[in-house]
Amino acid sequence: MNPAKIIYLVDDDEDDVMLMHTALKSSIHDIDIKVIKDGKELMDSISSVHHNNPALILMDMNMPKINGLEALTLLKSNEKTLHIPVIMTSTSSNPDHIKKAYALGLNAYMTKPVMMQDYTRLAQGLNFCFLNNYGSPDDSSVWQTFKGKSILIVEDNADYWELMRLTLKRSLPEVKVTRLKDRKSTLDFMTDHWNTLKPAPELIIVDLYLPTRREGLNLLDSIRYFYIIHRLPPVPVLVLSFSKQREDVDAVYQHRANSYIVKSPELLASYSYLRGLCNFWWDIIKLPKT
Repeated sequence: MNPAKIIYLVDDDEDDVMLMHTALKSSIHDIDIKVIKDGKELMDSISSVHHNNPALILMDMNMPKINGLEALTLLKSNEKTLHIPVIMTSTSSNPDHIKKAYALGLNAYMTKPVMMQDYTRLAQGLNFCFLNNYGSPDDSSVWQTFKGKSILIVEDNADYWELMRLTLKRSLPEVKVTRLKDRKSTLDFMTDHWNTLKPAPELIIVDLYLPTRREGLNLLDSIRYFYIIHRLPPVPVLVLSFSKQREDVDAVYQHRANSYIVKSPELLASYSYLRGLCNFWWDIIKLPKT
């Protein structure tokens, strides 16, 4: 039996904590939620000799003592905590705050929900995108149209790509999909065509082993530098891999991917979630604007 995954829920608002805690517990099995009231308590807890490595930190932006951005800076500048995915929540959609948070290495930013059903949708997305649990596919996005959207996929295995292509054709027929095979073709494509793409990809899905892990990690770095050099708002980069190895997961987050998702042994099960995946990143998560 696998040990429960630890989530640090960092928020000083008791009502928000109660709603988020309820949604997480009702949507996700085998988790241990540690409630923390402010950024200082978070940093004290995570630097303790008795610290348990959390699978996820879910943190409010506005907190006393040490606020969310200050805590994020400390977490992402420390090699011991750099690998921990951090999700920030806030009642604000301030574009400057969002832009700064992503520049500091935030994995995802979302405004706090109002309705309980929205907290549940959020928890289901976190479950799949960050905790790698496959439950029932979320069909809540079935009426959501993604017309005019585009995805870039980097997958070197032809058989896996064919399964993904068929699933995408069925579940996301309105989305334009571009497939590339390796780091070189991806960088050439981005350099030569990105500025003329209509629409430009709003989600990038990358296999880690292309065919080696080093190639995959180098591609993550190159994509990030591409956005910095061209002063573009970053696009979410999700790694989809068969590997469950802790060192692979940690390395991917250290190289600033937004999410690491383990492929199910049943590949069609993995790919059946692609519509819900798009719904999570395009409808729930807030991203920087130009």
